Amino acid sequence: MNWLDRTIGAVAPAVALRRLRQRQALQLMQRAYEGAKAGRRTDGWVTAGTGANAEIAPASARLRDRSRDLVRNNPYAAKAVNALVSNLVGSGIVPRARAKRTAAAKAADQLWLQFAASCDAEGLTDFGGLQALIVRSLVESGEVLVRFRERRFEAGLAV
Repeated sequence: MNWLDRTIGAVAPAVALRRLRQRQALQLMQRAYEGAKAGRRTDGWVTAGTGANAEIAPASARLRDRSRDLVRNNPYAAKAVNALVSNLVGSGIVPRARAKRTAAAKAADQLWLQFAASCDAEGLTDFGGLQALIVRSLVESGEVLVRFRERRFEAGLAV
C-alpha cells in the first residue's frame, strides 16, 4: 500500500478496502495475460494459429509409430498405459438392466452376460477385454476404430 491508500484507509476504511480489491483484481487480470506480452523472454517464441489436428497431421504416422515403440520398449511408458487402462476400464464396464419387473431385469442381464462372454469376432477375449483393448489403442496410438457387426447365429461364428 502506498501513502494515498494508507491515508484513505485512515479516513474511509470501506473505500480503501474497495480500492484494494479493485487493485488486486486488476493485477490478477494483468498476470493472466502475461504470455501475450512481447519482450526479451518471449523473443524467438514462434507460434502457429492452427489447431492440434493441423499441427500433427503431417507427422501423425511418425508420432504414432514412436508412441507405440515407446510403449513396447520403455517400461515406464508401458506402466503408464497399463495404469490408464486399469483405472479407466478395470475388469470391464458392465451394464445392468433397470426394469420394474425383476424377472425382466434378470433376463436382460443374463442375455448381456452371454453376449459379453462371446462378443469378440476372433474369440480371444470377452467384452471387458475389448474395452481394455480399445482404451489401450487410444492411449498408445492416439486413435481407434471400433466396428460392430451383427452376425446371424446360423453363420456358426463366434459372434
